[in-house]
Amino acid sequence: MIEQQKSRALLRALVCIGLPVAAAMALSACSTTEVRDDTSKVVSYVYRPQVGYVRIERIETGAPDNDYPFDISPDALSRLLASLEVKGGEKTGAAPLFNDGELKEFVPYLVAALAKARPKEDVCFAVVGKHGPLGSYSPPSVTTGRLFARDGHLNVILGLVQEHFEGPDVGFVDSLTPRLPPGSRLQASNTGWKLLPKGGRLADGRSDWIALDTPPPPAARQQPPGTAPTPATADSRYQEAQSRLIALDRLKADGLITQQEYDERRRAILQGL
Repeated sequence: MIEQQKSRALLRALVCIGLPVAAAMALSACSTTEVRDDTSKVVSYVYRPQVGYVRIERIETGAPDNDYPFDISPDALSRLLASLEVKGGEKTGAAPLFNDGELKEFVPYLVAALAKARPKEDVCFAVVGKHGPLGSYSPPSVTTGRLFARDGHLNVILGLVQEHFEGPDVGFVDSLTPRLPPGSRLQASNTGWKLLPKGGRLADGRSDWIALDTPPPPAARQQPPGTAPTPATADSRYQEAQSRLIALDRLKADGLITQQEYDERRRAILQGL
């Protein structure tokens, strides 16, 4: 927090002496060694709004391989993440980690990333929402984390938890991109929050890491008795296409793509089945 205040003060000072805002932000971000996020491990972005992301990263050094690709429906993943509660911070009791708006925004992209990731890769996220007694008038906050599947559990490691920010409060990778580091197996997050072991168990004696019990894959749940199982690869392709179509519908509804772009991308997605 002290470093953040110093960065803001430096930014204001640089602007006051006539330095352009973009240049001032860049110099302010470089004024401390703690403001840069390590993006060298990023394999690909599945979702990248102005603030936040869902991305695939190379697995952390020394970590065992994950059970990927991981097949889960958007509804099932939403239920798992909706069950997560945290305690601490400014609140006296337990509070949901994610609100409905956050879940609707990033769960389809998480499903697509989990289906796409490989054993030596993790899925990382940063999502922005509003939490607090003022509802939609509360200041924006960001939550980050790392997801990976292993031994029948979906592991969630938190980085930032409902961290309030304005502009460069959480640091900048460059003059425009906020620094939003995901959680890590190697070091516990020191956020003042604690995950409550609901629907799973705290892993490795840490309060920022939970291993969630996962439902059977959709193919196993929907298989009629006496019939051969559906190939996992086919079901994985279906889940990925479903997630991409949901995301495409949202882009069109928000006016971010034209009707022609929507039709072309929808056709390409369906042709890939």
